[in-house]
Amino acid sequence: MARIALHYFPGNSPLHRWDARCKFFGLLVITATLLQSKTPWLIFDSILLMGLLILSRLPLRQFFRDFWIWAIFLFALFLFQAFFTPGRRMSAIPWISVSQDGLRLGSFTCWRLGLILGYAVLFTAVTRPREIQDTLIWLLKPVPFLPERRIGLMVSLTLRFFSIILDRAEEVRLAHRARLGDQNKNPFRRAKFLALPLLRRSFSRAEDVTLALAARGFRDDLPLQLPKMPFSHLVPLLILPGFAAIIWWFRL
Repeated sequence: MARIALHYFPGNSPLHRWDARCKFFGLLVITATLLQSKTPWLIFDSILLMGLLILSRLPLRQFFRDFWIWAIFLFALFLFQAFFTPGRRMSAIPWISVSQDGLRLGSFTCWRLGLILGYAVLFTAVTRPREIQDTLIWLLKPVPFLPERRIGLMVSLTLRFFSIILDRAEEVRLAHRARLGDQNKNPFRRAKFLALPLLRRSFSRAEDVTLALAARGFRDDLPLQLPKMPFSHLVPLLILPGFAAIIWWFRL
């Protein structure tokens, strides 16, 4: 099954049909709530993420399967903060130097980073790269002295290259494994045979894209024509701040 992380996953769900500009503004609102360090905000964002995942009709098993590398990183970050954050040590486990403040800080940090990664993957999975490019151009167009078309193209290509690099890394890993390269116990030698083909393919791909843009006569002054934003697409943006206001009221 294809990867979901940093890839667009075709579908016909309400999130796929939602206007990309509305999705972008919704992501900004959710990002603002993730800046809060209170438990009710994180619970609200977690429930909202699970609801959006169900609404997007993405294969949830594959979605969580792609997170195993990030889960290792988050667990390492949790252990680092649990052991090295100063504070009162836990008396229940005196043989391990773990502070209560470290456990609380590590839990909140990993929880928040996990939500940020989840929303980022969900946004890229239900939004085409071309829609992201057009949204950025639409947002930056009123700003003077900014090449909005070039910035939108660079952001779109960056997201696209991330997904391509992940695909190429998987291809190189499988080819290396098919040639019994995984039986080599030397980590430096294994990294050499994995990194060099990946770098060569990445630079070759970047050069092909550059030549393709030049051959097609890329220009910054082309007009952008987007359809008007339907009012029905704005309704979720009005409901989301309402839930946030309710949480804020009960927190007070």
